[in-house]
This record gives sequence, C-alpha cells and structure tokens, in this order.
Amino acid sequence: MEILSSLSKEIKKIMIEKKSKMTIYVLGVLWIAVIMQIAVNNFLIPKSNILEAFISTNTEVSSFELEMVADYGNNYLSESDKRDLVLFIAGKIGLTANQDVIVNRNGEESEALLQKIGKNAETLIKVISKEQENEEGISEQKHYIIVELKLYENLDSILEYRKLLDKVFKEIKTNQVETTMQLTSNYKGRLSLDNMNTLADRMVDNLQGKIAYDNRSEKLFTIYAYTGLLDEYVTSMGTKINIHVAMNYDETTDSTNVYLGTPVINGGY
Repeated sequence: MEILSSLSKEIKKIMIEKKSKMTIYVLGVLWIAVIMQIAVNNFLIPKSNILEAFISTNTEVSSFELEMVADYGNNYLSESDKRDLVLFIAGKIGLTANQDVIVNRNGEESEALLQKIGKNAETLIKVISKEQENEEGISEQKHYIIVELKLYENLDSILEYRKLLDKVFKEIKTNQVETTMQLTSNYKGRLSLDNMNTLADRMVDNLQGKIAYDNRSEKLFTIYAYTGLLDEYVTSMGTKINIHVAMNYDETTDSTNVYLGTPVINGGY
C-alpha cells in the first residue's frame, strides 16, 4: 500500500510538472502570437499618408492645403496682443512678415491677420475674437487661431509644417486643435464615371479605408470613408469619417477636378 501511495504521489507530481510546462508553453505561444501581430502591424503593413495615397493615383497634383484651427480660450487680448501672436506664429514657421498685420473689426467681433501670396505658396495666419455663450449661457469673448497653408511646390513639406504648428500650438497652450488637409488634381477634359470610380477606389484602398457613404454620379461624385492610418476624424450618424473624395467637371476650363481631404474637404467642390 505504501508503495502504491508513493507511486501515486510520484505520478501526480509528474502530471503537475507536465501541466506547468504545458501552461508555460501555451503562454509562450500566445506571447509570440501577440509579438508577431505587433510586428506585422508596425513593419509589414505599409504606412501610407494622404499625400502618398493621392500621388500614387494622381500624377498631376496641383496643390496641397492645410488648415489648422485652435481654440485660444477667453482671456483678454488687446489688438497689440493679437498682432504679436500672429507675428509669433509667422516667425515659428519661417514666414517673413514684411507686411503689417491687418486688424479688422465688426461690432463685437475682430480679427488680426497676416497674408502672404507667392508663386509657390499661399499663407494666412489670423486670430479671431467673437462673442459666444458659454455652457452657463453667459456671453463671453472667445479667441481662435487659424492657419491656412496652400502649397503648389514641395508638397511633402506641408506635413512638416503640420508637425511644426502642432508644437507651436502646444507652446502657446491652445485648448483644442482641429486639422484638415486637402489635395487637388486637375485632369483635362471630362473623366468617365468608370475612371472616376477607379481613381477614388485606389485612393481609399491606398489608405486602407472602408467606405461609409458614397454617391457616385457624374453630377455629384463624393465618397466618405474611414481609416485607422489617419489620426483626425469626424463622426456622422455614429460613423467615423476621415477620408473624403470628391470630383466634379468644370465646363469653363474643360477639366475634371479631383479632391482628397481628411477628415473632410473644406469649401465647395
């Protein structure tokens, strides 16, 4: 009996050791799977940006636009403060401020702005102050900073400008920043609906996007989609959107305009 008892204990010991080894093995396999997935996500899946997605399907890019709008709170700002703020931002992005900052006032609203238009780029920096009601229903003056850049050459530099402006807005302690980017291309003549579909689908696919809504007709061609590769997004009817494709035909120039924006296209199209 003692021999059987000892044998039983030995068998249990061996089984426990085997289970422990099996548990360690299974955990090891799971961790390897997790590490492999991270590696795939970070190294094997191509990281694309809006510029690469556009250029890969549109050889003739005419412009790349960036707009950043920042909430600058409700502290008192004099006209001199607004001018200094505009010039500070201009200096940070390397804009030569050889023109005076213009101040416009309309009742309780005012703006200080600096605009520079060149052959290869357009830049607008302005600080807007306007009366708004807060959450308690009390009227107060709110300030917003708007920076608009439009490049016709060296388009990839706009992504560096965005990073630079992000740092500037953090430095001056803005509360919230909304960023939109938009690329435009022009094709001579009227593109067929098939060609429009091919261009749009390639741009969305290059950004690994999933289409949320679309309207594909020659008169109104617009697609809304979402991708995890881009940070900003808006929510429409409970659906995230950060890819906006649109196309239209301009009879005056006999050309088809192609737009790709994130999270949405600004202005009319």
